[in-house]
Amino acid sequence: MAIIRYIRTERSIRRLQQRAEDVECELILTENAVISSEREFPLAKVWDMSSRAATSRCWFLYLHTDEGVFAFRTEEQPEGFIGIYKSMKK
Repeated sequence: MAIIRYIRTERSIRRLQQRAEDVECELILTENAVISSEREFPLAKVWDMSSRAATSRCWFLYLHTDEGVFAFRTEEQPEGFIGIYKSMKK
């Protein structure tokens, strides 16, 4: 099992003003699935994981699935999380 924190931006409109609030969530890797705050991805349907640096302190972790690619913004380097996933898939 592995956990990485990611940031989800929630947008809302209040009194005719748009607001954006960052919410910290966890992406959890288990033996059977990758679980985010919004959905669960069965590990059998996850094809790969990759990452790309956005800034010196922010990365995008990409989850490649049979339904498409899902991006998660994180302030933690995702290489360790991805390495655990790849060792589990072998």
